[in-house]
Amino acid sequence: MEHGGLDERRLIAMARALGHRLRPGDVVLLEGPMGAGKTTFTRALAEGLGVARPDRVRSPTYNLCLVHAGPCPLVHVDLFRLAGDEAPAAGSVSDAAFEALGLPELSEGAEAAASVLVVEWADLWAEPPAAHLRVRLALEPSDPARRTLAAEAVGSRARDLLAAWIAEIDPLVP
Repeated sequence: MEHGGLDERRLIAMARALGHRLRPGDVVLLEGPMGAGKTTFTRALAEGLGVARPDRVRSPTYNLCLVHAGPCPLVHVDLFRLAGDEAPAAGSVSDAAFEALGLPELSEGAEAAASVLVVEWADLWAEPPAAHLRVRLALEPSDPARRTLAAEAVGSRARDLLAAWIAEIDPLVP
């Protein structure tokens, strides 16, 4: 699925619609350059998910991981600083980096099954979970106020989620 020419209002509506559809155990991987709207997308997704204070969702770049309470907690991870370089390369964050921070529990096991995991800069993760929804955000070259959103699903739950999300957002996009 791909939609272009999205203004911030439409991007937020699409993310909120995805949040309504998420359930514990779901993994959303966000990719895109700096300023593409990954944190804005996550904040709107948190609102749709029913997070208690979606206004407190901010980039976890310096914290690396923030957990937001709600009926289904949102675990929000940012991999940018884990890559270590000023221009990090795809796949440069190893599982060892995750383990050093105690993050594996967030992507597998009991904790993961009880929450939704959203990972910014997910293209840096060398071995993401097998089942996930990948959302790519890009700035429109002709109009930096607009975005292109592309999504793909890996795994049966993620494919079902993507199909339901597409059905819900079709009226929202031109």
